[in-house]
Amino acid sequence: MADLLSPPLKRLLGYVRPYGAGMVAGVVLLAIMAAGEGAVILLIAPIFGRVLNPASADSNVLLEVPLLHRPVYLNHFFPHSIHNVWTVVALSLLVLFAVKSFSEFAGTSVIQYIGHRAITDLRNAVYKKIIRQPIGFFQHHSAGRVYSAVINDVERARLAISEYLAELFRQVFLFPVFLAILLTIDWRMTLACAVFLPMIVWPIGKLGRHIRKSVESSQTRLGELTQILQETVGGNRIVKAFGMEDFEIAKFRTASQRLLRETMRWVRAQVVTSPLMDMLQPVVISLLLLYARDRIRLQFMTVPMFITFVYTLFKAYEPIKRTGAVYQQFQQAQGATAQVFAYLDLQEEQDLAGASTLAPFSREITFDNVSFSYDAAPILRGIDLHAAEGEVIALVGSSGAGKTTLVNLLPRMYEVSAGAIRIDGVDVRSVTLRSLRAQISMVTQENILFHDTVWNNICYGLANVPKEKVTAAAQAALAEDFILALPNGYNTVIGERGTRLSGGQRQRIAIARAILKDSPILVLDEATSELDAESELYVQKALANLMVGRTTFVIAHRLATIRRADKILVLEDGQIRESGTHTELIARGGTYARLHDLQFADDDMLAPAQAAPANLESPQNPS
Repeated sequence: MADLLSPPLKRLLGYVRPYGAGMVAGVVLLAIMAAGEGAVILLIAPIFGRVLNPASADSNVLLEVPLLHRPVYLNHFFPHSIHNVWTVVALSLLVLFAVKSFSEFAGTSVIQYIGHRAITDLRNAVYKKIIRQPIGFFQHHSAGRVYSAVINDVERARLAISEYLAELFRQVFLFPVFLAILLTIDWRMTLACAVFLPMIVWPIGKLGRHIRKSVESSQTRLGELTQILQETVGGNRIVKAFGMEDFEIAKFRTASQRLLRETMRWVRAQVVTSPLMDMLQPVVISLLLLYARDRIRLQFMTVPMFITFVYTLFKAYEPIKRTGAVYQQFQQAQGATAQVFAYLDLQEEQDLAGASTLAPFSREITFDNVSFSYDAAPILRGIDLHAAEGEVIALVGSSGAGKTTLVNLLPRMYEVSAGAIRIDGVDVRSVTLRSLRAQISMVTQENILFHDTVWNNICYGLANVPKEKVTAAAQAALAEDFILALPNGYNTVIGERGTRLSGGQRQRIAIARAILKDSPILVLDEATSELDAESELYVQKALANLMVGRTTFVIAHRLATIRRADKILVLEDGQIRESGTHTELIARGGTYARLHDLQFADDDMLAPAQAAPANLESPQNPS
């Protein structure tokens, strides 16, 4: 068990270090408990030799155990007026059990509290680390595995660091007490019993390493299960629309079976320890009986002493068994927290040394020969653009051209691979992320709302906002009418991701949030692409209110929505191929003109199809 304090476990136990004073108090209390347990055992011989055999009793209650070659009398600890053997033993038991029970309760409670505090710190630390990861992290790590690490993996570590840590200290103190009693009664019998100890310790250590690896694999399987659950619950409409319930059930069942197989590997390794130890006990007891028979016959040992020895020996095996279980639990925690510590070792989004606060935007935004590669694949190359204060810059192009990536470089969701982005001449990499992102608002195709009230979703990221400002933002976003029609108005909880609202209503809540933030730079990433005609009309009006006085970058699939942009940039293969106003680009007859013609040709083709239902519904003469 040399790896009981391996580096990962030392790191896990490091979260206990800030609560060292409380831990010392808990350890001392458990030490008192162990001493009380030993004192109770020392009463066994007087009980059998004196209380149950009054004829042999004298005025002193002798423990019959030679400690430092001198007999110990219980009467030394009680008033001289007490001479009744039963009274002395009964009072001793009462006092000892009271002290032992209180110490065990208090010590275990303190250590478990510290363990829970430490695990809370660990969970908070890993969540803090994950939430501060760059966007690329969430594209490489499945949501299910991240959820499993923060919740399930840390929970398994909680068992080790709270419940089993208290158990470890309890057994660590009990075993030396029992061993001291055994050696005092008969050191020869004690050493003979100790010969069997390696037969217990070796398999525990061997199985512990197997448990650690199996638990690490089972946590990965649990992450896969969580991922399936997250996808199917979040995408339940698609599952039902395609009639895939049985398919998803079968996939979940298969993943559950894989998890079961991995789990049973470490379960079998864990539960075999106790039976192995139990198999040794009859062998040891049989040998002890053979040895003690002659010792008692030659009067080197009394029967009560032998009973005390056997009872203490059984009690001494218990700490070994429990310590083995604790060791295996720590191995489980080590396997479970492998991914947790891997997350904690990741590099966070962070400001450069000496980063300054970005001054309020007032003049221009410049992309200077910007390039960006993702996983060695070039996405953007040589991007040069200039956006003056108050201008509307539209980005168009086919899917995968790099439009969204380009606008994500502005708030440093990604870092540029080459070139520089400057706001009022200041490189965005030289300023703090907080001050940079405070000046940028984003409204995207799929706005994320939280399982909270309408009010808190609009005020997200802001504190102590006056009611007048919130209602003004909702009015400017054309959202107040439907908000007031909700059951509890602004205090209505809108469900996970805003599922209790329509698509147009969700977008208007997001627009109200951006209006309230009042940032001078605005990014609109296909904010109306998934809305019906009526909802789009409302959202377009709300966006018009939002864009007033702001420098705006617009990504739009529908070219009709960007005709009035001050500048339209056409992206192809990660490069700006064309730049100009709508009129200039149409006259040029290039890519933009081709996209424009294709889109409006599609609209012309859709017009007869949209009219067809009306013809079908017109009354017809009977034949």
